[in-house]
Amino acid sequence: MKQTMTDIMTQIMPFMTPLAYVGAAVLVIGILAWLLWVFSGWGTSLLRLAGRLLILIGLVFLATQAAAVLLQLPQELDLGNVPMLGFKTQPFWVVGLIFFIPGFVLRIFGAFRPTH
Repeated sequence: MKQTMTDIMTQIMPFMTPLAYVGAAVLVIGILAWLLWVFSGWGTSLLRLAGRLLILIGLVFLATQAAAVLLQLPQELDLGNVPMLGFKTQPFWVVGLIFFIPGFVLRIFGAFRPTH
């Protein structure tokens, strides 16, 4: 069982960096939807969708952290050589919380106003 889980973890690791970039794009879209919602009252559906996706992506990273700890595998996400970030690796739980908490906040704001 442990070998199977280790094999699965090693197969999904290459997809974690692109998932982090997708999460960052969804976070930017969510912030823009929140600004649209605040200033015009439109964009509630987009705000809710971005919040749900961010919560889901955050939970994936948190579950990956738990599995990596359980299997004693590397627990860091290699973000490559991005000069803007100032760091190269981050633990999975940090990346997960970076997506989960704003997603939860966006989801709360999306619940304030009903969809038309």
